[in-house]
Amino acid sequence: MAVVFLGGCVGTGLRYALSTASGVGAVHVGTIAANMLACFVYATLSAWLGSSTVLKDRAREYVNRGFGMGMCGGLSTMSTLAVEEFTLLRTSAVAGAIVYCLTTFVAGFVIAYAGARLGSALAHYGKDDA
Repeated sequence: MAVVFLGGCVGTGLRYALSTASGVGAVHVGTIAANMLACFVYATLSAWLGSSTVLKDRAREYVNRGFGMGMCGGLSTMSTLAVEEFTLLRTSAVAGAIVYCLTTFVAGFVIAYAGARLGSALAHYGKDDA
């Protein structure tokens, strides 16, 4: 689908831009920023699409595929995280690898939860006022 391709181009471009951020010790700021942004955006989008009545059928599918699969898929980078983790392990930085991995996954869940709450709130915004 063209919308997945276009969204993927945008997401990959954003990921590349974030990859230029310098790291702090064992932490690769660009990778964490890309993954956290993807977690937040995809959770927000999913919750909003699941509860909103603004978009209908085909439009909902295009938004989900373009922004969700395409942009967030291109932005998130599990493969880069894995390479960074294995590089830390190869250099005997086991503690750093564990902290980096746990921080990434815990922060991702927390940020996704916040995004889902925001998406749900946006979908319901104004419905109770009628």
